[in-house]
Amino acid sequence: MDIALNNAVIYPLALDLPEGRIQAQIELSPNAERLVDLTYKMLDISSTVADMGVRAAHRLGLTVACHRGCAHCCRQLVPLSAPEAAMVFEFVMTLAEPRRSEISGRFSAAVTRLEKMGLLSELKRLQDPAISGREQTAITRTYFEQQIACPFLDDECCSIYAVRPSMCREYLVCSPADNCRNPYEQRIDKLPVSMRLSQALSHIWAGLTQTRPVLVPFILALQWTADNPASRTMAAKPGPLLHVLLKRISETAVAVEL
Repeated sequence: MDIALNNAVIYPLALDLPEGRIQAQIELSPNAERLVDLTYKMLDISSTVADMGVRAAHRLGLTVACHRGCAHCCRQLVPLSAPEAAMVFEFVMTLAEPRRSEISGRFSAAVTRLEKMGLLSELKRLQDPAISGREQTAITRTYFEQQIACPFLDDECCSIYAVRPSMCREYLVCSPADNCRNPYEQRIDKLPVSMRLSQALSHIWAGLTQTRPVLVPFILALQWTADNPASRTMAAKPGPLLHVLLKRISETAVAVEL
């Protein structure tokens, strides 16, 4: 049953995933919900699923090695859905000066560096549906070798932890943290997390825009959103939008085996 509250509507949310059942409530706009806003509201669900995976691992004697100050993964190529890229863009725009200029400058400096090295065009090739898995791995490895830190990384800690993208929430490892210094040479045991929020959001955005799914490299989030302003305004009726997203999350959830 939907409940109207303060010019908003409270919708029940239920997901049955390999980690267990999630029941919650989510507050949506009464007439039309921006996909960017729904994305932000779904981030806690992504964290909840990851936390459930961590607890399941602990029951089996496994320990998650990720901890504050360990930021090797913050130099990987993190793929975002279009609405997540727009979310990052809008978050940067809300920052007060001089922080906004500082963060924007870090993004710009990284893009300029990638362009000078000839890697910017390679990152854009990741959007090509015909690209092979081997080519994708080669590009992501080359990017990681540049050790370009996430623009929000301060003193090896995430400065936007509360609003970090879903992929950052869902990426956890049980292998030694030091192995992540070189994930292409060392063994990395990822904690199985069934949720793939970015993938689900990407498909929803593709359906609304009648285009193919898009995954945007985190480092290109500001540039991509500026070039695609419609990613910020895309909206739909809240109830059907939530229903389709939950359905897509269930369909893209992967089997979890610990």
